[in-house]
Formats: sequence, structure tokens, C-alpha cells
Amino acid sequence: MPKPAKPNAPKVPAAPTSAAIPVPFEAATAALAPLLDTLDRDVVYITHIDKHPAFFKRRIFFVPVGLNTVLAALLLWRAYAAYPTYCNILLSFFGSPNETTIYYATTPWGALVRKVVWRMVVFLFDWLLFTIVGPWPWTFFLDSAGSPVMWRINAGFRDNEVYVRQSRGWGAEDLLGEAEGSSGKAGGDSPFFKTRILPAVDATRLREKTGYLLMDGDFDLDFGAMIIATQLVDKKTVPLDELRTSVFVWVGSDTTGQWAVWSCGRLDEGAETEARQKIVLFKDRLTALGKESLFFKWVELVQFESSAPEGFTMERQAATADKAKKLFEDEGIDFDTFIRDIGGLGGMPGMA
Repeated sequence: MPKPAKPNAPKVPAAPTSAAIPVPFEAATAALAPLLDTLDRDVVYITHIDKHPAFFKRRIFFVPVGLNTVLAALLLWRAYAAYPTYCNILLSFFGSPNETTIYYATTPWGALVRKVVWRMVVFLFDWLLFTIVGPWPWTFFLDSAGSPVMWRINAGFRDNEVYVRQSRGWGAEDLLGEAEGSSGKAGGDSPFFKTRILPAVDATRLREKTGYLLMDGDFDLDFGAMIIATQLVDKKTVPLDELRTSVFVWVGSDTTGQWAVWSCGRLDEGAETEARQKIVLFKDRLTALGKESLFFKWVELVQFESSAPEGFTMERQAATADKAKKLFEDEGIDFDTFIRDIGGLGGMPGMA
């Protein structure tokens, strides 16, 4: 009688090797594990060190603080003002007549239509206000996952700041060619690498903009990860140098995969230092002329113009330079001469 065949032993997936990681990525070092273990494996991340001066970042950050404070005050006022009206409408609905009650039998049709239409407009306005605008100040001040304000409370303002961006509307599967309907190309050959990653890590863009201005349709800031990264750097658990401009993606399955990194920042060493020196020179020259306030007006101008939905195009940059020229002329300073004396606008944040 033949011996029964032995069941096939279950196949154990092999641990990923460097050969499984698409070019130009490589296996992330163990030193980054305390940070990477806290990240979402379905998302693509970019880290970089923003070396713009702390005073410059502080000035930039005060703009959204003021905007969101105004929005929060508007929402609170509207809630306070509308609360009695909505309460009376509910009471009227449940049979308790009051000034909001509409008597259909005795109200002329013209007046009835006007009242109903006006009430619909008010309802629509409040709904749009609290569903679209309402989340902005909430996420800015109180988002439990990590808000900009909580990040600043924890990290403060520093000359060297860690920024962590996360992919928005796409992720690791797209970059690795594993998403349904994708081209199957991974890493450097992926269309997402060329259209999403490369523009996001462009040295000129990082030199011209502070990290807070890098949010766009493809990447958002992960403030929770930024808080964790800053704490790990302060404790010297993660070396700051390991967080230079780098792209991170999880390769493989949840059980046998690993984080891969493209350390593109090594190709652009020195660019951030150059930008910082240019900003300090710009401010120092104006301070020496007794026009330090003009520097902050320029910062606010660039921050406002660069936040336009269509992006900071060359046309908008030219228009911003014209507006800056007018600011300088109002203070009695020849803009063209001043810019020429500091070596041009190249390298200034927000200006190519």
C-alpha cells in the first residue's frame, strides 16, 4: 500500500531584500525606526529640514493664526446669534407658536414665498458655513491627530525644523505600481515619481518656501508626525541628519515588508544654508536703514501671494515683485538698487 503523500509545507514568504526595493530607493536605516514605526504604511512621506531663520517662520505662521482666529470668532458669533432663532423654529414645529411661526392659512402667498425662500437661504448659508468653513479653525487649533498650533506649542520656532509631508489623494500602491489600473512601473519609473515626488523635493522650491507653505494638492503636512519627529530629535533618539530631504515608502506586505528611503537631500546640500543667509542679509540691510517693518510687510506680501490656489506662478512672482517695489518706494527706498546690492532675488523664499 503506497504511503500517503505528505502535505506540502506552508510557504513562508521571504523577507524583502534590497533587490525588491525599486530604484532609487534603498532600505531605511534602523536609526529611523522610532519615527517610521509611527507612520501609515499606505502613505508616501517626505521629510526635510527647513533652515530658514526662526523669526521668518514666526512671521509666516502668524498669518494663518490671525485668519483662523477671525474665522473661529465668526463661527462662534453666528452660533450665538442663530441659536435663539433655531430654538424657536423647533418649538414652533412642535406646536408652541412664537415669532418664527408661519401661519399658512392667513399669510398672503407673496409673503409666504418670501419667508420660506429667506429661511431656506439662511439654512443653506449656515450649513455651508459650519460644514465647509467650520473644520478649518477646528483642525488648525484642536485636531487630535496633530494640529499646527499643537505642533508650534511642542516645537516652538527654530532655525532648523523637521517637516513631514504625507501624500494626499494617492499613496504607496500608486508609487509602487500596485494600484488597480496602474502602469505597473515602480519607483523612479513610476509616473507618480516624476509628477508628484520630483516637484515636491525640488531644491529651488524648498529653498524659496518655508515648510508651512509646501501644502498643495499632492502633499499635506503631517503635524502629528512632525511633533513626534521633533521630540525624537530633541532626545537624540533619531539623528537630525537622517531627516534631510528624503522620501519614504513601505515596500512589501504588512508582515514581511520594510520602509524604503530615497535620500535625495544629499544631492542638494548647502542650498538651505544659502537661502537662510540671503534672508538674514535682506533683513539686516533693511534694519540698518531703520526699515525693519518693511521686511515683515514683504514677508506678509509673499506669503499671501504664494498661497493662491493656482500656485505661485512666474506671472504671480512678477506681480509680487511689482507690489514689493511699490512698498519700498513708499518708504523712500529704490527697490531695484536694494535688490541689486544683495545679489538679486534668487534664493529668496517665494521668489525665483
